[in-house]
Amino acid sequence: MKKHVVRCALFVLCAALPFVAPAQRLPESCRDSTPSLRERYAPYFALGAASYADDEEDELIKDKEKEDKKKAKEEKKKAKAAEKARKQAAKEQKKKQQPGDASSADAGYGESAGGSGDAAQEEEDSFFVRTVGKHFTELSSGTELLPVRLLGKKPAKFSRFTASDGLSYEVPAKWDSQYLALFLDEARKAGVQVRFHLLVCPEMTPEWFFFRGYDSASRLAGKDEMAARLEWYIRTVTDFIADWEYEHNQRQPLVTSYDVVSELFTDTGALNRTPFDYLMKIFGDSSYAVQAFCFAASRVPDSVRLCYCDHSLFEPEKAARIKEFIGSVRAAGRGGRVDEIGVISHLTADWPERGAFFRACRDFSAMGLGVQIQQLDIAGRSGTDSGSAYYDFMRDCVQNAAYIQGVSFRAVQAAKETEFVDYMRAPLFLDDYSCTGNFDRILEAADGRKR
Repeated sequence: MKKHVVRCALFVLCAALPFVAPAQRLPESCRDSTPSLRERYAPYFALGAASYADDEEDELIKDKEKEDKKKAKEEKKKAKAAEKARKQAAKEQKKKQQPGDASSADAGYGESAGGSGDAAQEEEDSFFVRTVGKHFTELSSGTELLPVRLLGKKPAKFSRFTASDGLSYEVPAKWDSQYLALFLDEARKAGVQVRFHLLVCPEMTPEWFFFRGYDSASRLAGKDEMAARLEWYIRTVTDFIADWEYEHNQRQPLVTSYDVVSELFTDTGALNRTPFDYLMKIFGDSSYAVQAFCFAASRVPDSVRLCYCDHSLFEPEKAARIKEFIGSVRAAGRGGRVDEIGVISHLTADWPERGAFFRACRDFSAMGLGVQIQQLDIAGRSGTDSGSAYYDFMRDCVQNAAYIQGVSFRAVQAAKETEFVDYMRAPLFLDDYSCTGNFDRILEAADGRKR
């Protein structure tokens, strides 16, 4: 008899196993036993991560749209059922002769109206959110702020905008803020602050934005009109972000800085005239970038830093032109300011020479600028693997921490960047967020352990 009972119990247990949800496996980067990069580097400078999860964001947006449609359909169905129940209750009440019976009909209607109101389950934070929150202080946007994301297709409707020159100009009536809102919410969940990259990016702006009547078959817009469009765009975006912080982050600032303009000059110090830089074609020089900094300074508080970004700052001619440009912004009036220099750093194990790299950082720090090493990725060369290259570079950063405010990694997760895929990608985590050897070596560099 006992054997029979045991056999039955085992049969029931085995039959139920397929229906029991397996425990969700934590990625190595989120396990309690995994040391935090954020904590290790806190004595030296802040660590940042770049967001390049464009495909994931697209899926999240689509899922949200589907969920909103589903909820709207369910609400419509509930309202229809409630109205039917109300009419039925009223009809039955009319037939009743005894007044005391009405309460039972009312009770039935109340149950019908609110019977399926289960409390919503809060969705578990993604591995990306948990990883960023554990290991980093700041999250840099990928394409979330770029005009190609926000402006989208050629507008069909327009509104009027009064620019700082006192004149009224035609601007798009609508723009798409959903990616911005999603990115801000992910950062809020992760408990990290936000750096936005990039406010003005002509090569990642829809072509129609630069032409008269917003028609790329027409002539290019004039300087005054184009300046007004830039002002409208910067004001619209920064005001939206400020309002989002006020409403969704308990009125506390989430954004620490904006990268306003990037890569104005070549390594020889000449203006960087690329085929799709329509702003350079319209203005003929970098004056539009000076105006962009002034427009941004007029819309964001002084506590939010404004940054100019570029690479190869160790090139003397280029460094001289950038310093001249920063001086132009500071002399422009209207509150023009540049608070930081973003050192874009796609490096190899043997390039550039590290002494020249950090001397350039020190020179810009001497101008009263905060120094942010941005988009860091390092490819191994000359027989040196990427982990060793990361170790050497991060040890150099620690030794020069007196004038480096932050280091931000570009290749955080393997195979998640869709825009720029080349050999200089040495991720910190694999696609399942397990730690790579690069992570281990960066951790060792903070601890000061020898190889």
